[in-house]
Amino acid sequence: MAQDETSRALVDRLEARLPSALRSRLRNEPHPGRRLSSIEEALCPPEPQLLDTSVLQNLDWVDRKLEGAEQGVDWDDKAVAELEGRFGKDLAADLIDLGTLYKQFEHYGSYPWVICNAAVDEASVLQSEKGQRLRQLLSFLSGHQVEWHCDSFPGIAKGLLLSRRGARVSPLILRALGVTKVEEICDERGPLSFLQDGGDRAVVTEALVANVPVILTTDRRTFWRHRDKVRGLGVEILRPSELLDRYLPYWDAMEYEFARRRAEASR
Repeated sequence: MAQDETSRALVDRLEARLPSALRSRLRNEPHPGRRLSSIEEALCPPEPQLLDTSVLQNLDWVDRKLEGAEQGVDWDDKAVAELEGRFGKDLAADLIDLGTLYKQFEHYGSYPWVICNAAVDEASVLQSEKGQRLRQLLSFLSGHQVEWHCDSFPGIAKGLLLSRRGARVSPLILRALGVTKVEEICDERGPLSFLQDGGDRAVVTEALVANVPVILTTDRRTFWRHRDKVRGLGVEILRPSELLDRYLPYWDAMEYEFARRRAEASR
């Protein structure tokens, strides 16, 4: 009886965090599958997210930081202050939140992150130890990407992201961008001409043709300054802190669903 009361209290506490409209819908829905579909529809952030080179390099730092801390990283006030002193307040926040995303995706057993040839090409020119680590990280992520089932992210042209062969891109996408071939999208006189860096144009091009809804970045000097223009083309530019803000209510709702199932099974 005490365990049942504890399980019910957890469900009630998690339910209270839900948006009111979703809370009412889930409370009156007895079928677990339909509840899960409602959560996905209401709260799941746009997936997958394409990682640009800046966030890949930061993810390598996060991975090494987590590897060196067996009990996890405790970001107390002193540790945060040291990180801000080293990287600045904005990047420090992104690094901490990127680590939270990384560990939470690991907890759920899936990373909704994709990489593309533009990032692989940039990593290939780095000859230092940093370059070697970055290539190992790319290999790890590409392994997950290749193993996705076709239903994992419906609508995403996964095969275009890491293909080295010429691939047919939807003519509707090309027409909407006012070009006749993919190379014209990335051209310095093309629809992405507001991005001065060719590597940035290449990443946005790959997101556009593969129908990836989000590019994740920690670079505030290029992508971030032009996020409104890129959003107008159909791709969001998000920082890790912004992405985490979107995932937190979704994860709360998922925890509510799993807690409710456990409570109902114990009756």
